Amino acid sequence: MTQPDDSPRFLPPEAEAEVSGGQVSPVLVAKVAAHIWAARKAYLARLPVAEIVEILDRAIGLWLEAGSPWLDAASRRIAAATPYSEAMVRLGITRLLEGCRKDALLALLVTELGDPAVLDTFRPRPGTRGSHRALGSAVTTHIFSGNVPGLPAISLIHGLLVKSACLGKPASEEPVFPALFARSLAAVDPKLAASVAILPWAGGDIAVEAAAFAASEVVIAYGSDAAIESIRARVPPGVRFVGHGHRLSLAVIGRETLAYDSVESLAERLAYDVSLFDQQGCVSPHVVYVERGGTIAPQEFAESLAQAMAAFERDMPRGRLSVEETSAIQQARTEAELRELREEPVRLFASPGRTAWTVIYEDDPAFVPSCLNRVVRVKPLVDLAELPNLLRPVSRHLQTVGTALSRERRDRLADALAPLGVCRVCPIGEMPHPPLYWHHDGGFNLLPLLKWTAIEDPAEG
Repeated sequence: MTQPDDSPRFLPPEAEAEVSGGQVSPVLVAKVAAHIWAARKAYLARLPVAEIVEILDRAIGLWLEAGSPWLDAASRRIAAATPYSEAMVRLGITRLLEGCRKDALLALLVTELGDPAVLDTFRPRPGTRGSHRALGSAVTTHIFSGNVPGLPAISLIHGLLVKSACLGKPASEEPVFPALFARSLAAVDPKLAASVAILPWAGGDIAVEAAAFAASEVVIAYGSDAAIESIRARVPPGVRFVGHGHRLSLAVIGRETLAYDSVESLAERLAYDVSLFDQQGCVSPHVVYVERGGTIAPQEFAESLAQAMAAFERDMPRGRLSVEETSAIQQARTEAELRELREEPVRLFASPGRTAWTVIYEDDPAFVPSCLNRVVRVKPLVDLAELPNLLRPVSRHLQTVGTALSRERRDRLADALAPLGVCRVCPIGEMPHPPLYWHHDGGFNLLPLLKWTAIEDPAEG
């Protein structure tokens, strides 16, 4: 078995031989793009999509087998490069890749395309006259973010499923995983992996990125709103741009689920959602809305959540913080303490002596984005009908809503929140792990990477 190495760069062997040791420059990027384009044309573009699914599944299996050197290497190296512990990295990557096995890949293809074989040949489409074929981008540039290790695998999977060569730029905050994942592909099928290149360069290097964008048909970027807009402005006409920027998520608990025999389990699931990767993911909840009128009062639930977050911290300690991050938590705590002293309806639950976790209960229902790193606010509601107005000020950033509600009330809430931009409603305890076929930021995952051609049959009669 191929053993992982330490380089944050992964290039096809032919490209590596040509540019080995060279600094990243517009010329180097153009050469690498040409190599992966040629490899895609010679092999990947000719592979049936069913075979691509099998190859991806086998590569992911390398990460999930007992004693996997890939998972061991990623856990160790990412923990050294980021604030996260090895245990946190291992848990997060394992859960992410478990959701990318063969059945999930096929479900994604069927959900978005109906008939995955449209990626191989012309196929009839229901309700149309004739046949259709979908063609993926010849080259797609992926600019990754570093907030949640493992996520670059999803973007690369999307590109490879549609037979696109992939040029990836790892985040400076987490440069390890993309090249490791590419090497695991090479361990299963070197010819497919020859269509992938992972090339670190300084973010915002205008000349280098101009070369990458000019060689691409699609550019996908993940990051802050400012980073997304900067990249969008530099993508040339005729190149499709897909940007995923800053997003906010929340949790909602209905009165019917607040019972003494279930509150501990509910608090544990929510503590997991808040704490995994220290709340850095777009799917991590910032605020928890708890409806009044249940057996458990909202403030009591806040105390249960604090106990559950303390337990999670014992098993999975929060990562290292910068001075600025620590200061932001201390400021949030101090503000809550002062409000408590003024006898406002506020209660602070916090890890003693450390900033490991913080739960702030407050009656004010306004949505307040968290400073992250396991700081969450619990707010009571008289009725769920209040939520749309409360969320409207942040609607352009809304993403996931985790719920503990009856099915009927969940569906009504989803109807009310969908117009505000909420693209995912899921059970509490599953917020960090959207399925592969989810509507990321309200759109599709494969369709933006495709162009379509149709053959029209003559009209009958």
